Amino acid sequence: MYWMYRAAQVVCRERQEVLPRFIGCAGSDDEGNILKVKTLLLAMLLGLTTACSAPVIQDQAGGEFAADGLYPVQSSGFAEAYARPDAGLPGYHKVDIQTLDVSSIDIPDTMIAGTLKRDWEMTPQRQAALQQSWEKAMDKAFSRYERAADGNGVLLIAAKLTRIAPGRPTATTIGGALPQAGSSRDVLEIWAEFRLFDGADGKVLAVIRDNRTMSSMAMSRTAPVGMTMMLDSWAALLHTRVSGK
Repeated sequence: MYWMYRAAQVVCRERQEVLPRFIGCAGSDDEGNILKVKTLLLAMLLGLTTACSAPVIQDQAGGEFAADGLYPVQSSGFAEAYARPDAGLPGYHKVDIQTLDVSSIDIPDTMIAGTLKRDWEMTPQRQAALQQSWEKAMDKAFSRYERAADGNGVLLIAAKLTRIAPGRPTATTIGGALPQAGSSRDVLEIWAEFRLFDGADGKVLAVIRDNRTMSSMAMSRTAPVGMTMMLDSWAALLHTRVSGK
């Protein structure tokens, strides 16, 4: 029942830690970066209500993971979450963090105005950059956890990006100005999946899925700042739901 509980003030603090690193990348006279900072601030504020709510696990298994004994979880801060009622995640003090899986991302052929397909395809260089960003994000989020390959008391955490596709702008879109009413500003929607396993017997403890949006123009670099912020945010919230404190 308490596998994903987290005090609201800690969630807010962890999310705000992402901001100084981003501000440090922006020039004080760069209007575009100032708008990005405003977008991030609004995104964090709008996300606090959901992220700071106490998760509630349903009273019976359901959905596609019912056969695995996973129960749907509401108010997790993620788009979807399923977990074992007896997962006992706060009891784990060792982690085995797997390399971010970027090997099979679904990227449709739909073109986005103002960008080239190569701007947001997963090139080997971009794959390596994203994996490095995820490693750094998780190292920071789980800095107080001992690292171990497997065994009793070890929580294995696997993550993968599953889809990058054109999306719709929202008030929490990262990497651009705030959307106007009726705006058709081009954005990308990024989907990810996280799976938690017991390191001793390999039993799946939880499956989490989430999606975020970011400016498509921000994908023109090998390691986009917007994507890095997105990975930092996921890592922080994942730690919140795992640790329970």
